[in-house]
Amino acid sequence: MGHENVSKGVTRRQLLKIGGLTAAGVAGASLFGGCAPQSATTAADGSASTGAGADGAGSTTPSFLAKPEPITDFAETKDYEVVVVGCGAAGMSAALSAAEAGARIACVQKESIPSSQGNMAASVDLNQTSEAGKQALISYLTVLGQHRSNRSLLEAWADNSFEAITWFRERASQSGMEVNEDEPQADRVLNIHGYDVHLHANTYFGSGHGEVVKAMAPLAEESGVEFFFKTPAVQLALDDNGRVTGVICDQDGKHILLNASKGVILATGDYQNDEEMIAYYCPDIKEFPPNQMNRTGDGHKMGVWVGGEIEPPTHTKMIHDARVGRVDTPHLVVNHRGERFMCEGPMQGYLNNYVREYIHQEGTPQAGNVYTVCDAKWQDQIAEWKAIDPEIDASNCTWYYEGATIEEACQAMASDEQGGYEIDAQTVAKTVQRYNELCAAGADEDFGKDPTFMRAIDTPPFIIVPHEYGLGLSAVIGGLLVNADNQVLKADEHTPIEGLYAVGNVSGPFYGGVDYPMDVLGLSIGRAITGGYLAGKHVASL
Repeated sequence: MGHENVSKGVTRRQLLKIGGLTAAGVAGASLFGGCAPQSATTAADGSASTGAGADGAGSTTPSFLAKPEPITDFAETKDYEVVVVGCGAAGMSAALSAAEAGARIACVQKESIPSSQGNMAASVDLNQTSEAGKQALISYLTVLGQHRSNRSLLEAWADNSFEAITWFRERASQSGMEVNEDEPQADRVLNIHGYDVHLHANTYFGSGHGEVVKAMAPLAEESGVEFFFKTPAVQLALDDNGRVTGVICDQDGKHILLNASKGVILATGDYQNDEEMIAYYCPDIKEFPPNQMNRTGDGHKMGVWVGGEIEPPTHTKMIHDARVGRVDTPHLVVNHRGERFMCEGPMQGYLNNYVREYIHQEGTPQAGNVYTVCDAKWQDQIAEWKAIDPEIDASNCTWYYEGATIEEACQAMASDEQGGYEIDAQTVAKTVQRYNELCAAGADEDFGKDPTFMRAIDTPPFIIVPHEYGLGLSAVIGGLLVNADNQVLKADEHTPIEGLYAVGNVSGPFYGGVDYPMDVLGLSIGRAITGGYLAGKHVASL
């Protein structure tokens, strides 16, 4: 029978069935109003122009890099000091912090409400973490980013994240949104290179940051932020010296100009709904449908059109288990056919790479399902193994199935109307039999796993935990090059574009690896809040 340690609610899998898959219908959508990219051109010498900041583009360059004709006719013009584009966790933080610093703020949003995602926002508790520990964490994240991360960006997050998320939590509380009480993942300690790194996260499981930013909008308005919803930004305004001076938006089919005397902050999120950008910057996620809507890379494009540069591919992808049940352990894992396919270990954020070909072959997201198989001893084994590798974790495993035999556990999983996962029970049983033989021999002749983590699956009840990766694309993380002050940098020169800033997933290179690192839970939202908080204060102080 199915087993859950907490009350049943709507799973992420069910939510995706209701609405998430409709995001695929907006993939590749063009920008609003008169700013759709014009036809590409070639350089004077006949060669294709591939520079990220080029005004035109050759036949080999995607259309989104082609600069559109400037919009010069406006139905209305409004004057502000700071204009924030986007109203997610990063944009709300930027707008509210700038307003609290005394600036006159406008925040434009293409959707009708504030919109964000994610349940956790991570920080480094510097009150308990030494300078050496902080630096060790930054070096560790740089390695996870395949040595492509800009260290100054990681340092800016680590130095300011605890202050930023504390500030955010207080503002959310004023708005009626409280963090989860007694959340086991809120405080974690990583030991890196012998240093203890104390991590703290705001956790909003059950509501998510989407509800939090919606609740914070009235507080932001009271602080002086003027919101423009259903008002997508389509271009940035420039003066004769190339300084960004405002944002051109589409409002009810007419263009309005919002001047920004101090600066524009892009907080537009990722580009998972633009098929052309996906193919260009992150082609290895073509098998995974997007989970979000309206993430069309608007800020990326506008930044390029004024001379910015997008970090080189391949961009980092974020693909979680859609059941939101973290079981990151070295137990036996089988694919949708019931077969063992990997050397198991704590690598939840990377498992999507193993199932891409299955999805391609089968043509269904269900081919991206994998299953952890263990027995009654699993929790004791996790406690033992965690002392060896602190990344081993199953603290929020809230949904699993059990049976007196492997076949009964498979049947319980298939018959549960909340799950309905079907897998060939006989194949799973044969896989377990082979695995037990390898455990008895003390050597994994199939995949070479560390014998320390090879334990026979022989004590009922037998446990199966399903994981869904075929519906798990949460974000593509790669953006405009920025410095530690969140200023967007010019292509080639890598000097700041005056008046232009970018925060959250529209900025980079913070990551760099093929996958989002799960080692610091909530890093993406924590970085978004920290960047927005800092950029808002910085621009307002100019």
